Amino acid sequence: MTHDDESKPLSELLEAGTTLMVGSTTGVGEFRPLTVAGLADDRIHILLDTNEQWVSALDAMQSLHVTLSDERKNNWAWMVGKFHLSHDPSLIDELWNPFADAYFDNGRESAGIAVLAIDVDRGRYWSAPSGRIGSLISAVKAKLGGAEQSGAHGDISASTASA
Repeated sequence: MTHDDESKPLSELLEAGTTLMVGSTTGVGEFRPLTVAGLADDRIHILLDTNEQWVSALDAMQSLHVTLSDERKNNWAWMVGKFHLSHDPSLIDELWNPFADAYFDNGRESAGIAVLAIDVDRGRYWSAPSGRIGSLISAVKAKLGGAEQSGAHGDISASTASA
């Protein structure tokens, strides 16, 4: 059975605590590891410090590219989407967690805390069975039936997607 082009919702690939590489091919031209604080439909929420120099370059960008490499679950993804910064204290409180508390020097009282909200427009994912046995089965399937037999891949089914 080939697993070509199976659509998968964002919530099956990401969860709070997942680390993503976020950046743009324009503007700062670099990617940064950022941690997902939460998901709301097709929107990724990330807590960040607006006092960091690279954050000011976000204003010049039209969209952000996001990549995922999660070897624990054998998921990989590429996404692109529009974004905005929110300083809404209730949203920040909702997303606040022990990891954020450790990241920001003065905890929740730190100046410059904001939410980077990325609305995923489109994306692709690749996944394979996880664990040693899953990886072994995946390798055998690829050897016997071709690389397309080793896992699933397809579009990320963002409700706002035009893909």
